Amino acid sequence: MIGGKSLGAVGAVFLLALAFYLLTTPQGAEIPLTGIIDGNEVIVSPQITGRMIHLAVDEGSQVKKGDLIAELDPTELEASLTAAKANVASLQAQVREASHNYAWTSDQSDAALRQAQAMLTSARAQLDQGRANLWRDQTNYERVRKLFDGGVESAQARDQAEAALRASQANVHALEDSVRAQEGALGVARANLKQVDVRQSQSATVRAQLDQARAAATQAATLLGYTKIYAPIDGIVSVRVAKQGEVVSQGAPIVVLVDLDHLWVRAGVEESYADAIQFGQTLKVRLPSGDILEGQVFFKGVESDFATQRDVSRTKRDVKTFAIKVSLPNQGRRLFVGMTATVLLPPREKKRWFGRW
Repeated sequence: MIGGKSLGAVGAVFLLALAFYLLTTPQGAEIPLTGIIDGNEVIVSPQITGRMIHLAVDEGSQVKKGDLIAELDPTELEASLTAAKANVASLQAQVREASHNYAWTSDQSDAALRQAQAMLTSARAQLDQGRANLWRDQTNYERVRKLFDGGVESAQARDQAEAALRASQANVHALEDSVRAQEGALGVARANLKQVDVRQSQSATVRAQLDQARAAATQAATLLGYTKIYAPIDGIVSVRVAKQGEVVSQGAPIVVLVDLDHLWVRAGVEESYADAIQFGQTLKVRLPSGDILEGQVFFKGVESDFATQRDVSRTKRDVKTFAIKVSLPNQGRRLFVGMTATVLLPPREKKRWFGRW
């Protein structure tokens, strides 16, 4: 009995140990995914067409963002900028002259108009006074003439009254001529105001030309700046396409830069495992040398790439994959774009119970 109980106890302990092992230990080996190391590649190209007079880098050169990569011949663009600046200076002088002419014409025209208006007002006032004097002298003459006809006034008094009347009549005629002359002068002054509008239009035209010239100078300076091509990122020159002395077209590649400090491996995960991959998950990556690195998942495709196993017999479902990207540390820059690497997925755990899955 004691022996039986001992064997039973040993069996129970064994079963408990086996259950614990099955519950805590992943079953199966790691799943290898063949991938390719990739990184941020930037094609450096000019924004204008020109002859490359200087190439500052070669394949393998390390550059920092903002370092000079190449320089195009600036001769023609320098001449264009010089001409544009000269045109700006000339138009600035014309603007100053046009502004002065406009201000002078405006002041003179305003003064002439005010003077003509004042002269006309004065002439009309004098005419009104002359007409009042004429009415007075006309009334006096008729009174004296009646008295003369009645033998009360002398001929001398009549002649004096008549002379005063004729003088008033002549004065009124002269004052009427003066009013007409001042009205004409006022018309001329008003017509001269149109010259102010002409001067203003001329000034506006020259100012518009100056704005266009400044824009042309700015564009010329911008194009001249494009003759120097700088590195847009930190990296290493992986490919040199153009050579010094060649004419490089706008947008044509000069060099290709690779950022080796931020690499990743891209691999395809079968759809049966894709849902188990999480953002930020740490995965092992085996290099061709056998070294093992660790990186984090920072990209997971939302659409399948292609079928890795296509069933030509149409009896089974095609196996599709989803892309993942795993960041890789690159201390010492020993990894390069295009290298093969193997992502090692941990065995997928299954829920297990005693004696059954």
